[in-house]
This record gives sequence, structure tokens and C-alpha cells, in this order.
Amino acid sequence: MPDGENALYADSRLVDLYDLLNQGDWDYAFYSEQIGKQRRNVLDLGCGTGTFALRLAAAGHDVIAVDPSATMISYARHRPGSGAVEWMVGEAASVQDRAPFDVVTMTGHAFQCLLTDEEVHATLRTVREILKAGGTFMFETRNPVARPWTTWTPALSARSIQSDKYGPVDVFHDCIAVAEPLVEFETHYVFGRDNTQQISKSRLRFTSRDELASRIKLAGFREIEWFGNWSGGPFQEASSAEIIAICHA
Repeated sequence: MPDGENALYADSRLVDLYDLLNQGDWDYAFYSEQIGKQRRNVLDLGCGTGTFALRLAAAGHDVIAVDPSATMISYARHRPGSGAVEWMVGEAASVQDRAPFDVVTMTGHAFQCLLTDEEVHATLRTVREILKAGGTFMFETRNPVARPWTTWTPALSARSIQSDKYGPVDVFHDCIAVAEPLVEFETHYVFGRDNTQQISKSRLRFTSRDELASRIKLAGFREIEWFGNWSGGPFQEASSAEIIAICHA
């Protein structure tokens, strides 16, 4: 049983379940509308299982998809339509020789996996450098004021899914440490078909809108549009669950 940090992204069985546990395309629909229909050169950073990259490619965009997890990239490469996307194991700095891009996206709250000031600054700065003048960087992070981790308990987060490959799987979260801006939690999986259990440990960084604004501007972006939900509503610090940033180079 893997017990390392962010084991989810390295374990093939958990990667197989990722899309079942993260269904819905409100975020993808929102970002797709922001990108528009004109053909763009897009970098999908932290692409995970490749769902959004495949959607962008199917819409006619030129897409490079990058993720630090070789297991995630391997999964994405075996999906239908994957030949339309260029897949790479790495991070923003790995594609500097492919710049410039019209758009860089970072979906699935992947931005929250940047745990240190240095990681945040390096990523924002590199993204700015690989964007064309007038290009955009789109990402989201959970609003720390909403304190979503208070619902990451066995009682409040428990759910069951049905996997064609693994049968019924029960899943729940358990928040084990909060030292803002970092939150540490475990995700527990109980596989009904063979009665095995697995735990993945994760840490996420929660950043306020004001701090994000300072860091984005420090990285060289000239303008930021803020949204608070996937319907395009304005960000409200006291009530928005999401902080969605559209950063213009």
C-alpha cells in the first residue's frame, strides 16, 4: 500500500479511478469558452488523465499536455484520440523550447499542488515567459475563506462508485493536519471486489485572492480577471468556493 505524499498520482489503480471520482465538466466548459473557437497553441499544464487536453484537441486546437506523473501521462496516452495531443512528463520548464503559447491552462486545482513560495513563483514566472504577448494563463484554486477541508471527514465525504475494472469502491477523505496555508489529508479506498484497502496522502496549498494577485503581478502579468464559480459569476471573498484567475500577459 503506497503511503507517500500524493501517492494517488503514481499508483495505477488510483489513476484508473480518477475520472470516475472527478466527473462533471463545468470547469472545462468554462475554460473552453474563454479560449474560444479560433485555433490556439495551448499548453495544458498538470494535465492529469488528459480529459481537457483531448477536449481541446477535438475542438481543433494544437495541444501539448504535461504532467509530472508518468503514470498519469501513460494513462492519457492510451485514451481514444490521444494521438492528437503531444504528451510529456514534466512541468512548465520542460516545454520552454516549444514556446510561445497562446494559452496555458492548469485545471483540476493542480495549482494547489505547488506547496512552497518558490514553486509558486517559479511556475508563474515560467508560464509568463512561455506565453505570447497578449496570451492567457487560466487556473483555479479553492478559496481558503470557505474552509473546504472542514468537510473532508469520513462522515461527510463518504461515497461509493462503480468501476468496470474494480467493481464497487468506497471512498472517503480524512483531514489530518491544518497548518495554513497547507492542509494535509488522506483519501481512503475500499475495493469491494477483492476486499482490499488503499490510502493516498496529499497536501494542498490554499492561497487568498489578494496573495495570488500579488504573486501573479510580480511574475509579470499585466491584468487579471477574477471569477468565483463556473457560471462566470464574480468572485466574492466571503462566499465563493473557487478563485478562478484569467491572467493576461
